[in-house]
Amino acid sequence: MNKTFGETVKNLRIKAGIGLRELARIIDKSAGYLSDVENGRVPPPSEAIILEIAKALEVDKSELLIVARKVDPELSEYVAQQPQAADFLRMAKNQEFSDNDWERLTQLAKFTKLGKGWNEEK
Repeated sequence: MNKTFGETVKNLRIKAGIGLRELARIIDKSAGYLSDVENGRVPPPSEAIILEIAKALEVDKSELLIVARKVDPELSEYVAQQPQAADFLRMAKNQEFSDNDWERLTQLAKFTKLGKGWNEEK
């Protein structure tokens, strides 16, 4: 069963040994608000707050962004600056790319070394 954003944050917070009030203080939000998030009484916060939570809990931001169904601000900025990326994503949506399609596309990009920086391990 998939965990909600709030359940995920609560589990990660407890695993990190950080109290609710302490995390709330670190991310500059009220403990009541954070409790509401953890208990699913409010929707996941903005991307910026999610990044603060990930940093405070020392977890990969992708994990929290995915469960919140939010897009990493770095990716949003990249797509906004690269109209071709938005066009490609629109095409992929229209073609209803499957998980397998995305995996094959990723492997193709790696194999053909599309883009810069392939001297570094990705």
